[in-house]
Amino acid sequence: MQAILEHEEELETTLTEALARARRFLESARTADGRWLDFRFRFVVGDRDVISSQWVTAYVGHALARVKGDPATLERARDWLMGHPHPGGGWGFSLATPADADSIANVVHFLSHWRGEPGWDAALSEACEQLLRYWDEAEGGFRTYRPAEKPSLNGWASYPGSSWCDIHLCVTALAGQALYAAGAPGHRPLLEACARRLRACQAPEGFWEAYWWHGRTYATFHAARLLSLLGGASEPVALAARWVLGAQRHDGGWGNGNGGEAAPFHTALALATLLLDGGPPRHGPALHAGLRWLLRAQQPDGGWAQAPIMRMPRPEVHAPWEDPEGCLLLPVLTDRNRLFTTATVVPVLADGLEALRSG
Repeated sequence: MQAILEHEEELETTLTEALARARRFLESARTADGRWLDFRFRFVVGDRDVISSQWVTAYVGHALARVKGDPATLERARDWLMGHPHPGGGWGFSLATPADADSIANVVHFLSHWRGEPGWDAALSEACEQLLRYWDEAEGGFRTYRPAEKPSLNGWASYPGSSWCDIHLCVTALAGQALYAAGAPGHRPLLEACARRLRACQAPEGFWEAYWWHGRTYATFHAARLLSLLGGASEPVALAARWVLGAQRHDGGWGNGNGGEAAPFHTALALATLLLDGGPPRHGPALHAGLRWLLRAQQPDGGWAQAPIMRMPRPEVHAPWEDPEGCLLLPVLTDRNRLFTTATVVPVLADGLEALRSG
């Protein structure tokens, strides 16, 4: 018994140290004006360089806010986002790309950390209104892009029938979480509609498929988390956890759910799903193995290695998971600056640490 307790204490200490290093890595990576930048690539339309600013800034900011990051750093990122909306409202992958529901949802999530503070409830409410423009009542989900009279990105994002304008489960699940965090009671019927769609689309094995993500771990975690937040959905979450357990590799990590080597991004999302389903009391060995895998994989500067995680499907392909390689407009994108992956790991380390301490 004493050996078990010492083992737990050692793991908690190591997680605490790793979390501090990761937080410093992210905080030191912001630009002078407060942004985070990642996912640089050469876009096929217009043959131009694109790098994410708005989307990545909101995502990293939310992750740091979850773990009590430096207030000045968070406020600088928040103020940059508030000072750089798109001309028509909302936020996008970058300043050079159209506004989209996923980016706006991340901004809402980030702003929710100032909920109730003087002067910020109005900004949060306005961001929610921008997000609701992408809601499709008939379909019960969120579109990533809205069909437009004037096509954007030379038509790729918004021409009639483009799959970029479909209802996407990965976006719907995140948007639902963001609105839940915003806390407006009037959003409850919409959130219940999101939950119905997610329950209907869960695979018999327990996972959810993603449109924008190369693999199943991202959509599976976010769908399970929204259902968990809304309550009364223990069976779908338990089914997702069983799928996650079956996908764990012998080394303790997880690949993208379709095979392949373990990666920090997917391992963090898999662990986060297990934490939704009872945590250590129910999944102790798998959680311990996964957390130790992440600790071994942390790099000396506090970050974690990037991997190909984000896909950009051709807009005529509506189910890219059916042909993960043939669907691609571009090769699967990596977060070259390692910010998105590290921001995905950081809250999981914090939640894992809390779960271990609470027993």
